[in-house]
Amino acid sequence: MNTNHSGFYNSNLVCPKCHKTVKEEDFILNQCACNFRLRINFDYERLSESLSKSDLMRRPFNHEKYIEFYPLKNSKNLINLGAGGTPLFRAERLAKKIGMKNLFLKIEIGNPSGSFKDRPISIGVSKAKELGTETLTAASSGNAAAALATYGARAGKEVVVFVPEAAPQGKIAQLSFLGAKVIRVSIVEEGIDPTVTLFKAAYKEYGWTPCPSFGPFNPFQAIGTKSLGFEIAEQFNWESPDWILCNTGSGGLLWGTYKGFDEFKQLDYINAIPKMVAVQPEECSPIVEAAKRNIPPLEFIDWTKTPNTVAGGLADPHPWDADSALEAIYESKGTGIAVNEVDIIRTQRWLAKYEGIFGEPSGTAAIAGLELLYENGTIDASDQIVIPITGTGFKDPEIVLKSLKVFSPIKPDLSQLQSLLKEMSN
Repeated sequence: MNTNHSGFYNSNLVCPKCHKTVKEEDFILNQCACNFRLRINFDYERLSESLSKSDLMRRPFNHEKYIEFYPLKNSKNLINLGAGGTPLFRAERLAKKIGMKNLFLKIEIGNPSGSFKDRPISIGVSKAKELGTETLTAASSGNAAAALATYGARAGKEVVVFVPEAAPQGKIAQLSFLGAKVIRVSIVEEGIDPTVTLFKAAYKEYGWTPCPSFGPFNPFQAIGTKSLGFEIAEQFNWESPDWILCNTGSGGLLWGTYKGFDEFKQLDYINAIPKMVAVQPEECSPIVEAAKRNIPPLEFIDWTKTPNTVAGGLADPHPWDADSALEAIYESKGTGIAVNEVDIIRTQRWLAKYEGIFGEPSGTAAIAGLELLYENGTIDASDQIVIPITGTGFKDPEIVLKSLKVFSPIKPDLSQLQSLLKEMSN
């Protein structure tokens, strides 16, 4: 692997709306007023001359193997904890329950911090190291904050994270133990995310480097999610599935996965791009609603009410990457679907019961979306489907416990055992 490449990207970042250019080292103080994520352009011709498909195939299967596709001038700055290289399983029992034949699950819960967020955040932290940052900060419902605390600790950087007041205790414990300063923030205005409000004010006041997993605040981290698309393409033997259904909050997962396929196609590594589907809870589905109305990406409209959903990680009233997500949906000829709370919990249980995979509601909601798309005829039973399971259920056990019946203890008596087993079977 090339360990000292000069970067295959243009270090002048570009606004997708007004086309203003910003030098990468100035991205914090010189953010564009259009409020969209600055775009990073890669030199695919030079990349193609330097890296072949066979080169990639010889490398270990992990996040690091795609180093040329990340916005780093020197690959020695990559913070590596073994992210990526996650398994892709054929889910036969779950597929049969839904009525499908070819369902595959990309299991992201094995990443170092327990979710797919390791992919984008590792690149954000790596770039911060390259630029000489000392303090990193983010607003997050939990998973991105955990990834930032994880990679910040690895890099020896101070981390300050802003989380919702109701963030699960499991996530707060993980953050605190990793050494992050955890700031819980209360809601003060309907439809306004208070964590983002304080995060924005704080990094500007104290000169911290913003590194959330969304939006215009850091243009580098979004690029890391491309490796999810790269890996799926390789695991499909350099082919593309028919559909990829993404649990969608801000939209970064959907765009990043799509972009991985798009770049492989530009390099002639693959021949087609899968149709991308945004799956959001009905309680907060702004990207889905925009896609249904064919809203132009740069004219996206916010969700106007405070979400109340079991899938807390998908509750983004202002999905900062909606423009990118809509581009991915339109360009791939995909779609969007909103799912209700009952179906999210029910299919979360199905995943555990039929496939032995314990995901959090925010990481499994796309299964409910698949069920609806199959029932309404959008997806055929024989189509090849991939769903990334994006976060472990151990991070949010309270939601699971609320939906379960907990039985009283019994004495060591067989007759009581028999009665309890009968009750459990009903």
